[in-house]
Amino acid sequence: MSAGVTERLRRLLFLVPYVAKHPGVTVDALAQAAGVSKDTLLDELELLTLVGHPPFQPDDFIDIYVEDERVYVELDQRLSAPPRLTPNEGVALLAAAELLRPVASDALSLALTKLERALPPGALEKAQALRRQLDVKSDAPPDTQTLHRAITQAREVTFDYLTLGRGDTERRRVQPLELKAVRDQWYLSGFCLTRQDVRLFRVDRLSRLELTDTPFTPRTQAPSASREVEPSAPVKVRFAKAAAPYVRERFGDGVRELLSGDVEVHLSWATESWLVPWVLSFGGDARVVEPAWAVDAVRRGAQARLDALPTSTA
Repeated sequence: MSAGVTERLRRLLFLVPYVAKHPGVTVDALAQAAGVSKDTLLDELELLTLVGHPPFQPDDFIDIYVEDERVYVELDQRLSAPPRLTPNEGVALLAAAELLRPVASDALSLALTKLERALPPGALEKAQALRRQLDVKSDAPPDTQTLHRAITQAREVTFDYLTLGRGDTERRRVQPLELKAVRDQWYLSGFCLTRQDVRLFRVDRLSRLELTDTPFTPRTQAPSASREVEPSAPVKVRFAKAAAPYVRERFGDGVRELLSGDVEVHLSWATESWLVPWVLSFGGDARVVEPAWAVDAVRRGAQARLDALPTSTA
């Protein structure tokens, strides 16, 4: 988002509550408070008349208008207070927060406190009871918090990485891009400056992790690594019987049962950068059936990992 767009958004967010608090404020006074010219202000007020609350019926929009050189606003009553959460919505948010807790800061604790206060009367106890029934323990390594900071602040990290093929460690300098947990194992995806390539690292093999003061601009993946699967061509993945319980738990009604005991899922939202390490993490218990590009991507990913075994797995 450009600086101009950011500044305009900030100005628009300022105008509505300001006018609501100062009904009948003069156009000149409002322009001065917003730090813009009168003509610019009038353009912004016109834009605000197009802002509303879905489903966007005539009475769902913000009614902001100028009358006798004074500005007034009539808000959709549904915008006057936040919506109340249902118990199910509350427990979903609380469970998601538990998953984030290993890499969270004090901000998450504050958000959880606000969330619990926002639950409808009597719903908090029910939400907490439901949350206790969920297995959300992720056992994230301690380094995930530092890596999370590095990703959000776009700062380079250095660490020693253990290569099982050689049985020794090597110092790496990495621009971290993403943290992910796959089948209880945490991975870091990042651009390795040591290898000059995007690599996937197992977090439990990292040691002497250091967060540097060197900033970086996150790199975009190559087209082949970020390709989105069109809804008309979902990725079909078949899982062996041994992996079926995990797949049923993860995908629920989206699982297709086969007579052999194997199961299949259709993924209409997969990207190659996510699909390849995810399928390979099943160690042979998962196989991409179609389309051809996905089959080829997993084949290339598996071959690349085999080729790297004697010298490097990352």
